[in-house]
Amino acid sequence: MSEQIKSLIKALNVLEFLGKFPNGTSLNHISETLKMTKSSVHRVLSTYESEGYVTQLSSGGDYRLTMKLLHVGQSALNSDVTGYVKPHLTNLLASVNETVNFLAFDGDNIIFKDKLEPKDASFRTRTYVGLHSPAYCSAAGKCFLAFANDQVREAYWQRNANTMEQLTENTILEKEAFFQSLDQIRERGFAIDDEENEAGISCVAKPVFNKEKMPIYAISISSLTPKMNRLGFEDLARRLSITALEIENTLF
Repeated sequence: MSEQIKSLIKALNVLEFLGKFPNGTSLNHISETLKMTKSSVHRVLSTYESEGYVTQLSSGGDYRLTMKLLHVGQSALNSDVTGYVKPHLTNLLASVNETVNFLAFDGDNIIFKDKLEPKDASFRTRTYVGLHSPAYCSAAGKCFLAFANDQVREAYWQRNANTMEQLTENTILEKEAFFQSLDQIRERGFAIDDEENEAGISCVAKPVFNKEKMPIYAISISSLTPKMNRLGFEDLARRLSITALEIENTLF
């Protein structure tokens, strides 16, 4: 094993060791436990500190990890999550034979993380993986807002009210009506896009909660409105609920 690899392993050991001490620990403690010289540990910590991964609590004080590593970890989770979710989406697709979407909340928008379509589909939606779409006119976006607190809802409205567009005759642009629709979604547990984003297309969505009961992702089914009405929104929501629970058990 080369000296460079050995040095890298030691540096990673320091990072992992710091992870055991959320309130920080001393250079001496790291050096003694990992059996590294103080000078070596100091070089590693100084490098991490310069790159923003480690901070020293005070001059000559303990070291601890920063939130930058949390962002790195979240990026890793987001990059891998679709692989864990895909089998559940595939089963849902087989069950309903309609377009299935997996979405996340990104700022004031939703982002399509994955999309599965029937092979024999006579109709295909215009959405695609990576697409950002406004939350106010989508079932998935309203899922996130419905389970947010009043302060989050109000802040969202203040930021976006002036840029909301009447995309169809069903798009809700009046504040009281919009908030009432969010309350209804929270009560029944799922959201419907009743041709609010595109005429002739409807969607039903269900939030995916983490252990803290926060809506982290959403899954949805979308198709032509007449077909969605024929399938029944309640029945589709029930199928989504089963899949959402499976995903929650897988991820959290």
